[in-house]
Amino acid sequence: MPKTITLPAPKPLAMTVTDALAKRRSLRSFSTQPLSDQELANLLWAAAGITSPDGKRTAPSCLNLRAVTVFVLRADGSWRFDAEKNALEQTTPEDLRALSTMGQHQFVDTAPVTLVFVAEETPRTKMARPSWVYLDAGAMVQNAYIAATAMGFGGVARGSVPCADLGARMKLPATFAPIFCFTCGHPA
Repeated sequence: MPKTITLPAPKPLAMTVTDALAKRRSLRSFSTQPLSDQELANLLWAAAGITSPDGKRTAPSCLNLRAVTVFVLRADGSWRFDAEKNALEQTTPEDLRALSTMGQHQFVDTAPVTLVFVAEETPRTKMARPSWVYLDAGAMVQNAYIAATAMGFGGVARGSVPCADLGARMKLPATFAPIFCFTCGHPA
């Protein structure tokens, strides 16, 4: 049975959206201080949380495909965010942060968290435009940027992802492909 971590409920953030947008910057220098469970819960809720009983999310989804899932890479492994349960489910205990960068960005190796946005290929997504899952992931990444800024830390979105290698090491099914990453943490 996979290891599961139940996250705390997200809490309101003190910074306004206007201020977070004005202060948002890409950050590429992180301390090794881990994100607290509360910070991670707030970040994941902003990126892909559920906001209503009918399953509406914090980020829009083209045709309501909901084909993008957020995974978390940390020193203690790869974790799938289950928005319905507000929990993380471990897919592997292996630290894959460095693998997520294709050797291009050494700051990723020790940053506390990398969110991996994974698209699932389904019959519905095959019928839709392939770019639509990228639009969904982009909206989720932007939400993560704003939430990180509002909590006093930051991150950087990355599109250079070794999809096949990373997906295999994360133990993803063949129909799942990593498409974007958001590496984040407290400033160094």
